[in-house]
Amino acid sequence: MYDLRSDTVTKPSKKVLESALNAELGDDEYIEDPTVNNLEDECANLLGFEKGLFVTSGLMGNQISLLIHNDPGTEVITPHDSHIKNYEHGAAAFLSRVQFRDAEHTDGELNLEYVEKLILKSKVHKPIIKTVSIENTHLASGGSIVPFDSIESLSKIVREHGLKLHVDGARIWHAIEEDKNNMNYGDFCDSLTFCFSKALGAPIGSMLLGSMEFITEAREYRKKLGGGMRQVGVIASMAKTALQGRESILEDHAKAKKVYDFLNVNLNNEKIQSIVYKGTNMIFLNIKNQEDPNKLLDIFYNESINAGLIGEKSIRLVFHKDILQNDIDKICEKLVHSSSKF
Repeated sequence: MYDLRSDTVTKPSKKVLESALNAELGDDEYIEDPTVNNLEDECANLLGFEKGLFVTSGLMGNQISLLIHNDPGTEVITPHDSHIKNYEHGAAAFLSRVQFRDAEHTDGELNLEYVEKLILKSKVHKPIIKTVSIENTHLASGGSIVPFDSIESLSKIVREHGLKLHVDGARIWHAIEEDKNNMNYGDFCDSLTFCFSKALGAPIGSMLLGSMEFITEAREYRKKLGGGMRQVGVIASMAKTALQGRESILEDHAKAKKVYDFLNVNLNNEKIQSIVYKGTNMIFLNIKNQEDPNKLLDIFYNESINAGLIGEKSIRLVFHKDILQNDIDKICEKLVHSSSKF
């Protein structure tokens, strides 16, 4: 079975697992786990932030950021299809009691003029806007990369109006590996999260980055949310080892591109409206409104392709380290053969 549902289904490699056995440990509640401390500092240095905080999940990191940046009853500007708004079980409403204001975007890149209009209209009868949150890469657009110069320009607007800029960078390394010249997110963003369990191949964990003051407060919120742990170096060692192999992400991009090129030429089915590839590790098959994508998913599954839905009419194929280069030709043939039965 080729599992293309997500890059979260990967299994840790032997090297990643072995690193846990050899990790130097301490009590992270006392900030005494050297493996965690080193990982937090390494990640902060890589992306230009003052400090990092190891958290259990990207959701936790995102929600801690909203708790710090906002007051109850304030608003967060974000794309209408962002993860932080749509795929975190309403955590923002439950925890920080904020609401979201949809912003126009193209492949996750916000329309800056529209953002500024939203900020200026935040008066009298409308909630005060405190934060702008973007997602890089942008999941709902097919894993598209938000250009770094766009983030710089957005940061300027955000700071001019005294707001905070948060980056949900669950798959930020897909963007960074394509353009290693632009890694200094800390110069332009107030907080950023990224996942070790997406693309990188670690079994658990995410990193939250920000200023010293921000991370000090974030540590308090992490404790309140039940995220304080003890000998966390067992997990952090695996995250660190997985991070060291991040260049392999580009191989996943190449796998997806090869499949996309093949499907573009060989997949001819009028029930499939479009095939979308945005340069990273995902392909979306958009199914026509009158058709049921679950039927195609069942056909794929019977042909040993496990795929998933993203939205009501889009099937997502995600390529990752556990999908081998040697299997790509076979996957291409299976996808086309399955689609002919749809």
